[in-house]
Amino acid sequence: MATTNKNNIPIVEENDEKGISTGRLKNTERDRKIQDAQCLFIRGYSLQSISEMETIRIGVKTLNSWRKKFNWDEEKQLQNISPNEIKSMIRSNIAAIKSGKSMPYKPDDISKLAAAWERMDDNKKKAVYSMEAFDSFIDWFTDLVAKSKGQKRDTNLELLKKIRLLQDNYIETLI
Repeated sequence: MATTNKNNIPIVEENDEKGISTGRLKNTERDRKIQDAQCLFIRGYSLQSISEMETIRIGVKTLNSWRKKFNWDEEKQLQNISPNEIKSMIRSNIAAIKSGKSMPYKPDDISKLAAAWERMDDNKKKAVYSMEAFDSFIDWFTDLVAKSKGQKRDTNLELLKKIRLLQDNYIETLI
């Protein structure tokens, strides 16, 4: 099915020999792929592996430009800070004090992070914990899909898409 741009000029979406799109995408499809690819990147997947995923199918060069344009590296760093990491930072400082070494983190920085976490309302905390649990499940299920073959893979992929949509809808109710 051909799509058109704002001037009603047809845009042909073509796939290369690997099935990766070489044409333009509709804005909604592009935005969804950007969001999905970013989530996978934040979870630690390489751009190459993201490119090859059934739900993405975008070239590495495009993914890299999205990574730079939308600051995925910074987002990855921010998303991967959890309450457990704040606790770990505190423990590292305590261990350094006990052994007579200099502290790896400034106490003021840890205090600010902990205070920011405490100021979050309960629904936002619940959202963070839920996202962490869901993300672990999605990572596990994504690996299961990647290992599946044939009809089972297709079934698992459809199920993964539905679960992901439900997850996003649930998290939105908490925020």
